[in-house]
Amino acid sequence: MTRVLVVGSDTREERALLGRLLQVAGLPPEALQRCADLDQCDLLLVRDTPALRSAALHMASKRPAMRLWMHDDAGVVHDGRSNSTCHLDDAQIQRALAPISAPTSLVPENTEGLFLAVGAKQMTRLLRQRLQERTGYALLAVQSEPMLLIDFEHDLAVPLNAGASAGTNLAQQLGDLFDLLSLQELSSQRFQALAGSVSRQPLRPLLWQMAQHSDNWTDFERRLQHHAQVSLLRWPDFRVLAHQHDGFRLCSLLLKKPCTLYECTQLLELDVDATRAFMRSAYLCGYAEVKVPEVAPPAPPPTRQGASALLARMWRSVRNRTGSFA
Repeated sequence: MTRVLVVGSDTREERALLGRLLQVAGLPPEALQRCADLDQCDLLLVRDTPALRSAALHMASKRPAMRLWMHDDAGVVHDGRSNSTCHLDDAQIQRALAPISAPTSLVPENTEGLFLAVGAKQMTRLLRQRLQERTGYALLAVQSEPMLLIDFEHDLAVPLNAGASAGTNLAQQLGDLFDLLSLQELSSQRFQALAGSVSRQPLRPLLWQMAQHSDNWTDFERRLQHHAQVSLLRWPDFRVLAHQHDGFRLCSLLLKKPCTLYECTQLLELDVDATRAFMRSAYLCGYAEVKVPEVAPPAPPPTRQGASALLARMWRSVRNRTGSFA
């Protein structure tokens, strides 16, 4: 699924634009979802006017993973990040939006599933959703190489890469390549056939460690910098915390009240990088939520005092000095 933020078009034009993109890419309606949060969108689609183009380039410069497309009044689009204004043809749009297909030689036969997510942002969003829903099965691949089978219902992972151990090595490998991951849906029958007798391991501890190693958290980091408050929804699986005393202290604090990254480091006297890594892991595993506070409206300018108000203030001052019968 690709989240699209459309800027500069009314509702009718927005529907027409998204409909055309869906048709060109050959995707089902749910593959493109309208988005209102700039930090959560995958594609920024902006009407090409001088003012909007300048603002869009500024926003995109801070979000390197986000696509920026500009469109004219006829709905024809071009890559907003390119120095060239050549229009994107149907084939280019299809390649950009269609799910990435892996070479058949690298994917187990008959996986028979749709690609659910590609890249760090979509992967984070979908993992959080499926962990909460506790439904479905999936195949996790790195650059088309199958790495992991996931059973969301039972919170289990089945490593497929014989070269990686079932512990930290696999988590570090997945974390280092987080932005190259893809997730493909599997049926229950296909999952059982692929998993066979391969040993299972708890899923969330693996994801927790994966987030500790990953550096592809640009949008998440930006939200923390904008004083986002992190709150813990429930105690994590104790296996993810192991003997991390600081982790238990952070859990106790964030279960009581939402706090920013700065507040956590100051209140508990913790290292900022370690605290940030804890927040990433808790967020990816669905234990935490992050909310950026709304910007408070500016205070209204002081009203100018007229002559009558000035006279009344002077009279009150006299009464305070001379008594109530002045």
